[in-house]
Amino acid sequence: MTKLLFSYTPNYFSIEDIVLQDVRVSCKFEVSVPKLGMLDQSADDQDLKQGSKVELPFWMVPTLHAKKVITFEIPRHYKVNYRQILQADSIVVDLHKWGPYFYDLGHHVANLDLKDSIDIKKSLVQTLLNRLRHIMDMSQHSTHHETVHLIANLDELERKLFAVGQLSYRSYKEWVRRESSKINTAALVASHRKRKFAEVTV
Repeated sequence: MTKLLFSYTPNYFSIEDIVLQDVRVSCKFEVSVPKLGMLDQSADDQDLKQGSKVELPFWMVPTLHAKKVITFEIPRHYKVNYRQILQADSIVVDLHKWGPYFYDLGHHVANLDLKDSIDIKKSLVQTLLNRLRHIMDMSQHSTHHETVHLIANLDELERKLFAVGQLSYRSYKEWVRRESSKINTAALVASHRKRKFAEVTV
């Protein structure tokens, strides 16, 4: 059965968490940092000077931001103009193109106590609520061959919800047809019978 596994806090053992936090973010160093000049490809100095602008993977941002070593730009898909697009009509937006882990990364960003944090969280919740009914409707009225096309613009969380919707609908149809209550031969017993039959025929 498809499981929904969520982690909105850094999870060392989660491959998804590692992948989603590898997004590059534009950062400005507010202090000079020795021996890190290699991060700024336009500089010749071995030290990273105050005011240097570099792109860092997001997983480095929370710690450096908390220690006031850097300021950073919010990833563009969480800025106010993109939030307005989602507010206008989120259903038509290709969230997978915006980021395959749109909700997860957005929650990480919003947890950094930014001035836009509350608005970002509200936008994430409202976007999911607006798209959820459409996702569930698609999952229960689509054929197997249509699935790839239908989930193309969904982020990974929405794809999991889609899969759960499909599985639930199939289980419901089996229950209606009374197929879920059929007693079947256990796989272990069936395997044992086949082995016995093979021994007899040899």
